[in-house]
Amino acid sequence: MSWVEEEAKKDPLLQDTLLWMLEQIQQLRQLKLKIERKLREMMNSKKYKEQSDLLIGVPGVGPIVSTLFLLEIGDIRRFPSFDRLNDFVGFCPDTDSSGETERDTGISSRRHKQLRTALIEAAWEAKRTDPALLEAYEQLLKRMTANKAIVRIARKLLRRMRAVLISGIPYQKGVIA
Repeated sequence: MSWVEEEAKKDPLLQDTLLWMLEQIQQLRQLKLKIERKLREMMNSKKYKEQSDLLIGVPGVGPIVSTLFLLEIGDIRRFPSFDRLNDFVGFCPDTDSSGETERDTGISSRRHKQLRTALIEAAWEAKRTDPALLEAYEQLLKRMTANKAIVRIARKLLRRMRAVLISGIPYQKGVIA
């Protein structure tokens, strides 16, 4: 930032514009910090603290994924079954049919993009730290590509996150479910 500011002062034609842009960037950074502080406060509040701690105990799930999950899902009990939650996140299979032709298109294009992406990233980390998920991943690799296998692991991770929130019992590594 300081380098750009020094360079901006060297060019009188661009100086005002670049300095205004730098000022905007600084304001956006300050706003981002305020939002992050508020989110941390909210996650430490009585309403979210217990659920957040339970989710962070699941391999691959950190504060960011936990926060995103809790704020987007809300009350986990609003999904009467895992399949409803799975549909909301977008891990359900989809088909494309026309006349007599029916094609499997992989996972649904109807999804919660940020949440699904975060859970897939969490699954990559989870398979490194949880022996049961690593074993499941290795079994899946025998019959499909790594990207398809990690989606299946993310689905298992979602099932485990739901189970932890509903039961209130912390996650235990290495337990096959």
